[in-house]
Amino acid sequence: MSDLARQLFGDDAPAKRLAVIVDLDETLCTGFDCPVRAGVELLARVDRARLTVHYVTARTAVSRDGTEKFIEDHRLPGWRNVHYCPNWQGSPEHKKQVHLRLAKEFRVLASIGDYDGEEGEAARAAGVPFVLVDPARPSAGWATLEALLTAAGVVSPPRRDDG
Repeated sequence: MSDLARQLFGDDAPAKRLAVIVDLDETLCTGFDCPVRAGVELLARVDRARLTVHYVTARTAVSRDGTEKFIEDHRLPGWRNVHYCPNWQGSPEHKKQVHLRLAKEFRVLASIGDYDGEEGEAARAAGVPFVLVDPARPSAGWATLEALLTAAGVVSPPRRDDG
């Protein structure tokens, strides 16, 4: 809760919306547009009314069309919440600043990414739990995030094919 909200509303201030921060490359997709199945399947199951998904990426705005197509093609939430890296700023600083800003605005349940030295440091600077994805075995990291989101009640169970 912000200081201004606390001053105006006291303990009656509305709770922050829940959010998750997702890195794109080598976390949710490889080779720019090849989906990481575990990630795509999990994000497709989030309760969009209760959880806001933010994509924080080293990609610049030049990649906007391809990035939006990937998100749309896989029917992922948060297509309006892609935070591209400005051309004038390095990726580590960009990710840190966005994590800090999102942590002030939302109750961020976790950040997930493939590089502890970039996404992990940004998450820790913002006080956000970090889930590391091993690009060689991404399903383990995504299973960890699934457990966090399930505990928060913001993801539906996987669909079962009974037939």
